[in-house]
Amino acid sequence: MTKTARIKEATRMFYEFVEQNGFIADDEGFGYWMVAKQGSTRADEMFQVNRGDFDVCTHLCECEEALEFAKGLEVEMENVKRMMEL
Repeated sequence: MTKTARIKEATRMFYEFVEQNGFIADDEGFGYWMVAKQGSTRADEMFQVNRGDFDVCTHLCECEEALEFAKGLEVEMENVKRMMEL
């Protein structure tokens, strides 16, 4: 499997994990996704995930539910990166 194919599969797994947990990921087009609970529009309930290396950034997020999900997502994506050898 090529590196491009592995990244594509990791991205698919990212979207799947996010959606299964009741969140949405919006591609802002600036190198990161904005992740928030479905239906949420408040900026303090969102966090960012870097598209290049799947790093989670929660420094502006104040929502406890989103922060807990971000921790779980970070662990999940670390496992995916190891599995895909990224």
